[in-house]
Order: sequence, then C-alpha cells, then structure tokens
Amino acid sequence: MSAPDYYRILHVQPDAPASIIHASYRTLVQRAVGGIDGNDEMAILDAAYAVLGDPQRRAAYDLERAGLANATQDESTGPPGTRGCLFCGALHDLKRVLERDDECGRCGSPLFPAERHRLEYSGQRMLRRIPKRHAISLWVTWPQDAPILGEMLNLSLNGMSFASGVRFEPNQIVRIDCIELRALGRVAHVEHDTSGAERFSTGVEFMTLRFRQVLGSFVSAKA
Repeated sequence: MSAPDYYRILHVQPDAPASIIHASYRTLVQRAVGGIDGNDEMAILDAAYAVLGDPQRRAAYDLERAGLANATQDESTGPPGTRGCLFCGALHDLKRVLERDDECGRCGSPLFPAERHRLEYSGQRMLRRIPKRHAISLWVTWPQDAPILGEMLNLSLNGMSFASGVRFEPNQIVRIDCIELRALGRVAHVEHDTSGAERFSTGVEFMTLRFRQVLGSFVSAKA
C-alpha cells in the first residue's frame, strides 16, 4: 500500500518551504476544530505534518514518493531509512538507523538522505550557493567503464551546479564524486553553458549526501 500524499493533505506543493508547510498546517487545523469529523481530520493533518515538518523524515518520504526507494518506518530502529542503494540497487539490509557515513558496499554511493534546507536558512547563516570550480566525476549507471568528467560551478547544502559535455535529462539520477563530497543528485534543470556550444550547465538537488570533511563554508546540519 502506497504512503498517503502528505503534500496534498496539507495543500502545499512538493517544493514548498518549511514556513509555508507550517502555515498551511496551522490554517487547516484551525478549520478542522469544531467540525463534524474534526478529530479524525486533525489526526490526518498531524500525521502529515509530523513527516513534512521534519527535514530528515521529509527527505526519506520524498525518496519513497518518487518511487526511487523503499523507505520504511521500523519502530525498532527509529526514523525511516532506505533498504537499498538508490543508484545501483544493491540491498544493504542494515538492522539500524542509517548513519551519515554509510555507503553502498557495491558502488560506494552514500545512503544517508540529504537534509532539505528549503528556506535557504540554517541557524543564523544563509545557505547561499558558493562559487567553486574544480573537477568532478559523474556516473549515470553502474557499472560504468569510466566516469563522465565535469566541472563544479557552485555548491550549497541543497545541491550543486556543474558543467559538462553531456546533456542530462530532468529527474535523472547522477552519482557525483569530488574532493568535498560524494552524493546522489536528481537533475533539476539543464541549459546550454554560455562558455561553450558543446557544454551544458546542470543543476542537481542532493538526494543522498556524504561530506568527506567538515567544510568551513557551511554550517553544521545541527546548527
């Protein structure tokens, strides 16, 4: 049985920032108070907000909703975690909650869902895209004889933009490897790079993410 559409329940779009989700939830709860089915309706609203109002649970729910993973809720192990690698499909069958450094034993892709910073704000510092230019390696399937070479253009905790000679397709899943991080990203947009006719600029939203080291440019996810 598929999970309920929590975005529809809360009357918001899948890319809605946390502030909009919270405001919509509060409005719908106020409307439900005193209604004939008020208690049942509020229970449904509470269940939806418990997932969408929590960055970690929302990230895992988004993966399940997109049909890209079998995210599950196991009361004995805590928050939901994927049971298989989103990239190569290898099952890991961990008997615990996924941790930030967990990687696929077959292809090395990170397993931990990337947190969503939808307000572009964390703690007291803005999460802006920081210009960064250096080489990255890209994979679109596994196994792949050799990585596709690209150049990172900018980076944030939500995703990155990069240039390459390959035109990726929207919603395509790409494995990214560079000195700062290893990630799986969903292609959000593609356009011709103005620096060359045979180059394309691609923007991806991180789905899973593992930083190789603490980056001074970014605040901690716990900040």
